[in-house]
Amino acid sequence: MRRIWWTWDLRIRWAWGFSADARSFIDNYRAAVDAAARYGVEGIVIWGFLRDSHGGVDAARRVADYAHERGVLVLPGVGIDTYGGVYYDGQSPWSLDCWLREHPDAVARKPDGSPFTFRWPATDKTERMVGCPSHEPLMAFYRESIDWLIETFRLRGLQIEQGDVGLCWCDRCRARKRTPCPKRCQITERVCLEDMATRLPPLIARVLERDPQATVLVENYCGLLKSQTDVIGPFLAGFPRRTWHCWQAYDAPGLFDIDESSRSPGARGCLAIRTNNDIFGGELDDRANITRALALAAGAGLEMTYIYGEYPDAWPTTRANYETWSAAAVAARPTAPTPDLTGERA
Repeated sequence: MRRIWWTWDLRIRWAWGFSADARSFIDNYRAAVDAAARYGVEGIVIWGFLRDSHGGVDAARRVADYAHERGVLVLPGVGIDTYGGVYYDGQSPWSLDCWLREHPDAVARKPDGSPFTFRWPATDKTERMVGCPSHEPLMAFYRESIDWLIETFRLRGLQIEQGDVGLCWCDRCRARKRTPCPKRCQITERVCLEDMATRLPPLIARVLERDPQATVLVENYCGLLKSQTDVIGPFLAGFPRRTWHCWQAYDAPGLFDIDESSRSPGARGCLAIRTNNDIFGGELDDRANITRALALAAGAGLEMTYIYGEYPDAWPTTRANYETWSAAAVAARPTAPTPDLTGERA
């Protein structure tokens, strides 16, 4: 299986400083890039890739160039209608927050009609704004933003998601049908499958038209139990076949949304190993569950996996988790046939 590390800039601990400034951001990700080869990691997802507080474009370019020279993909997290767009936090024309402040009619609304804002991760002291998924002019902004991002940093891929912070309650959105994500957690009430299926595919297609070999991951927030894939499967038909759909099918400690009958409803699938991370209680010896999850993923036909890569492998428990994950990914051989979804594009 192909292997990816998934990270938030303000949680990463490979060097001192939690990316609080340019020096610590650069040091953190250079150290992670240097370690990637030890575990066969071909790319690192970076949410918060662009922030003014840790050096903006200059620091991000230094990280991207360093990784590029060492054959490691940098995959910035790109939020659609949330998570800052391509520029997570700062005074930039490519910041979703800046664009929304200039176009208040595009701001998502809470049930009481007030502007929708949120704050994440917990270490972040600033608030983000949310765009209305019914606002079509925003799509032109996303297209231009993604073009700028790829060109500026010589990127060969990215991770993109519609957002899991909550629904817009403006009159337009209230009037639309909204199918919740079927994963068994509180996130189900914060994700609309119609928004994901209409907003993301044209943007992904644009990336793949520029670079057919680009690695594009989609976070869909769903597990791989049949009851879940029966719901989300039809919403994947409009995605390009070269999209990597990320399945949140294993959450520590020991929660599996995947079993022996699971099958990927997407042509390409990535198992998210969500363990050994601040959100799941910190460092955790989870080797047995990691091995089982990857064996089940192979049975489901998945060909990629990511794990949180925020902790340094100088920590023995974390190092053991990485080693187990990497070895299990090498041993995993997908056995399920690749689906051919009706309507899915090349």
